[in-house]
Amino acid sequence: MSDPRMNPLETLVNDLHFGKLSRRRFIAGAAQLGISASLATAIFQAHNTGTLAAPALSLQDEGSTLVVAIVQATVQLDPAVAGSNGYGDIIPINENLYEGLTRYHIGTAELEPALAETWTTSEDGLTYVFAIRSGVTFHDGTPLDAAAVAANYLRQIDETHPLHTEGMTYVEILFSDVASVEATGDLELTVVLNRPITLLPAKLSLFAAGIASPAALEELGADYSSNPSGTGPFRFESWTRDVELVFVANEDYWGGRPAIDRVVFRTISEDTVRLAELTTGGVDIANQIDFKDVETVEADENLAIVTGTFWNVQFLGMNGLIAPFDNLQVRQAVQHAINKQNIAEAVFFGNYTPGAGPIAPGVPGYDETLADAYPYDPAQATALLEEAGLGEIAFDLYNRSNGVWPLLGQLVQADLQAVGINANLLSLPDAEFFGQLNAGEVPAFLNDWTWDNGDPDNVMFSLYTAPRAITRLGYENARVNELNTNAQTEQDQDARLALYVEAQQLITDDAINVILGYPARAIGTQASVQNLVLSPIGNIVLREVELA
Repeated sequence: MSDPRMNPLETLVNDLHFGKLSRRRFIAGAAQLGISASLATAIFQAHNTGTLAAPALSLQDEGSTLVVAIVQATVQLDPAVAGSNGYGDIIPINENLYEGLTRYHIGTAELEPALAETWTTSEDGLTYVFAIRSGVTFHDGTPLDAAAVAANYLRQIDETHPLHTEGMTYVEILFSDVASVEATGDLELTVVLNRPITLLPAKLSLFAAGIASPAALEELGADYSSNPSGTGPFRFESWTRDVELVFVANEDYWGGRPAIDRVVFRTISEDTVRLAELTTGGVDIANQIDFKDVETVEADENLAIVTGTFWNVQFLGMNGLIAPFDNLQVRQAVQHAINKQNIAEAVFFGNYTPGAGPIAPGVPGYDETLADAYPYDPAQATALLEEAGLGEIAFDLYNRSNGVWPLLGQLVQADLQAVGINANLLSLPDAEFFGQLNAGEVPAFLNDWTWDNGDPDNVMFSLYTAPRAITRLGYENARVNELNTNAQTEQDQDARLALYVEAQQLITDDAINVILGYPARAIGTQASVQNLVLSPIGNIVLREVELA
């Protein structure tokens, strides 16, 4: 038995010394204490060579460390680029390392000030003036001012800007209606629009609008991710790619120092491994617990489950410019071939609403009647394929290799096979998957969209009107584009929702993607984790989290 007077690191090394821990268990335990995998490996090797006696090490302090397991690997710490690689990039940095001018009150769709204290709008709706919060510094010690915010926006808008880089895929969502950005005072930012959209404050809450230190961006260039600098409650400490990403508390955070001293993000893509790490204490928070395991977690008095509203839509996308999906009857056949209820039960154990339109339940504009447009009907799918007269149909179906996607992909593949469609599943890590998707040559793919804010525009414009509509779906419907564009400036909410109802019906008629459904989400935690709230937009916001 370990001496209770030892600190946690002494106990860990002592257990290693007396043969109680394998290498894997030792490194997992060290990660829970905020020790990097490389250092833990060095300690283990030193022990094996007899150069480390037990107990011989101590923690520098008795600070609290929170270990968070995420599903997708993190590959980019620049907020303007992160969205091109999936949520493994977004979750650690959004509202933890970086902040925008606005943010959502934790766990709600209520917009609130962040790096902007207030903002005003001109009578014609074309000019927004933001008062930048005073006394805020970046993690590198440089001050936040309006010029720093302007530099962050302009580097995305202007491809000739010295801080511009490739991969800023969210520029079309954030700034497509922005005519100019200017620091009109030390702490005053003026944004002029081409047309009076109502969504600018909400758009500026997105992760891709997070404000990074211009000094760090300029100094480090392509190496910026090796030492990123934001204004958030946590600052960067270290990063071992594909292993762990470590943040420490920002002592000078404008909102007050967080209770957690250190946060370690670990990438664990396998559901069973993530659960095992949670139940054995290897992690404190495990994102995206498989719903078949929720009862197991709830039955353990040492663990807890965090659930709540989650705005997400899963779909099978088909590129209408690539055969065989340039044929409407083929797309309609695929719609009828997919058994959505089976996905709900086999993958999500009922914690799933089978798909209707692109807008998810809980987001204004959800239309449940669209669920009746393409009922599961293999016979109808077969008949449509015969009418199409294309003979044997085969294509590559791109899929993601983590979380629920492998099983979901297998179910879709089997449904298609049952009506004579051969889908060759290509399962890729997120970075490679999104790279292929953004190249515009993928015939069909399985993917999802998690809302960046609580507005229907975030999916309707982003997926069906913005340039990615052509890149990913080969889709361009002039009426849909008109409806989505008009909805951005419509002040009357009932009239605005009517525009989205019509647009969703047209998208459904075009059968450009199969809306599979809307999943719930569960996060597993140690019972000691306090104040963690499930964000409707998928964030894991840690500034108010404590360890009891």
